[in-house]
Amino acid sequence: MDQPSSSDSAPTPLNELRLWQRYHIHLTLLYGLAILLAMLLLGQKVYDLRVSSELSSLQKRLVVLVTALAGSVDVQAIEETPLDNGEAGLAHQRMRGKFAKVMAEDALLQSIYVFRQTEEPTQLRFFVDIVRDGEEAVPGEPYDASSLLTLLKGFSQPVVEDQPQSDSFGTSLSGYAPIRNAQGRSVGMLGVDVDAKDIELAKKDVLTSTMTVFGGAVAALALLSLVVAQNIRKPLSQIIDAATAISEGEFATRIELDRKDEFGIMGRQIDQMATQLQQREFIRQTFGRYVSEMVAENLLKETSDTVLGGEERVVSILFSDLKGYTTLSEQLPPAQLVKMLNDYFGAMTAIIDAHGGCVIEFLGDGILAVFGAPQRMDNHAEQAVRCALAMQERLKALPEDWEGEALGEYFNQDGGQDFAMRIGIHTGPVVAGNLGCPSRMKYAVIGDSVNVAARLEAMNKALNSDTLISGDTFNQLPVALAKNLHSEGVQKIDGRERSLPVYAVST
Repeated sequence: MDQPSSSDSAPTPLNELRLWQRYHIHLTLLYGLAILLAMLLLGQKVYDLRVSSELSSLQKRLVVLVTALAGSVDVQAIEETPLDNGEAGLAHQRMRGKFAKVMAEDALLQSIYVFRQTEEPTQLRFFVDIVRDGEEAVPGEPYDASSLLTLLKGFSQPVVEDQPQSDSFGTSLSGYAPIRNAQGRSVGMLGVDVDAKDIELAKKDVLTSTMTVFGGAVAALALLSLVVAQNIRKPLSQIIDAATAISEGEFATRIELDRKDEFGIMGRQIDQMATQLQQREFIRQTFGRYVSEMVAENLLKETSDTVLGGEERVVSILFSDLKGYTTLSEQLPPAQLVKMLNDYFGAMTAIIDAHGGCVIEFLGDGILAVFGAPQRMDNHAEQAVRCALAMQERLKALPEDWEGEALGEYFNQDGGQDFAMRIGIHTGPVVAGNLGCPSRMKYAVIGDSVNVAARLEAMNKALNSDTLISGDTFNQLPVALAKNLHSEGVQKIDGRERSLPVYAVST
């Protein structure tokens, strides 16, 4: 059967919004940014056209000028004057006088000069140089033009610089034209520098007018932006703050946005999500008090119904029991006994959790924990042994927590000497999973490995030890940890036909 289309599906809160309530309508107020961009592009285009027009006009004028001046030069005087001549003769004076008249008639002309090439084409010599403001070169003065390709091109054809050049004297545009003799051979090159201030003025005019219009538009849009920002910033900040708080575990956070646009829908959805997370966290915390928090989290992550059964894994089982518990229960009042057990279980559970273990259940004064399930762990044997060491160390200091209390007074007496713990650890296969019936189940580990750990815990009494582990656990320990253990030989395990190597942990 075909899937229904979106139009056939149930209406969503977003679809129920009226047109003027939609957030994208509000965003149209921000389209002014597109207007500003268009103004910038238009201003840039006008700027380029104006500058290009001024530059093109000046270039054309300069080509005509240099071509005409190059054609009026006394070619014979240039050919007859040696390259290294350093004195201004009659020919130089006549040429300077002609160029001076031209410059007097055109205020834009900054300098007129004539170059000649030496045997090295890029190394030139001045023939004439006349400058409106500045120091002039003397005849025969060398000039290095190796980096001025456009200037060198002027020895073969009329050419003008592509862009004005700026220096301490101002902005100028240069044009060059060859000086040819009757045979058409280039005997020199005439150059003219023209003041390009009109181009700079055009740039400033266009830039000023563009910025004036642009500034007015920015001011108008700024006012509109304030209105839009007020309508957006507050709800957006509320949503961001709430999302941040929820991500940090503050599930009681609520936004409660009273709006009929997309922000309102988002706020209500986040509030609903926070409510569900708050309920889930309450279940996790409550559930985690009755089973291991690790088991609780795994069960809450299940996407399908929890089923009975499990999977076979190789894990390390830790079984612990208080030594002399019967005597303690006889001598301590029930309330004090419960407090002692609760403090004891709390301290030991914290250590087991810190080492990645999972407390399966409390058996009177005993603790059954597994390492390697439900979360997989590569070094479960090592973690179980290190956990046992930490548990024994914590147990020694536990009576100090009861100083000043009735429990403290009891353990300061001779009876306190019996406050000790026995631990057994075995590594082997188990079936880890849900045990019980469909209406009531618990997470458990089943198999002979659990029985072996329990028997090792009880064997401590016969061997006068505190912590015993099997050879299967010992074989998986790193060398640094294994050296703290000593062998108790091969021991017969009650209820099993096969004996096992047993090792005692030094504490």
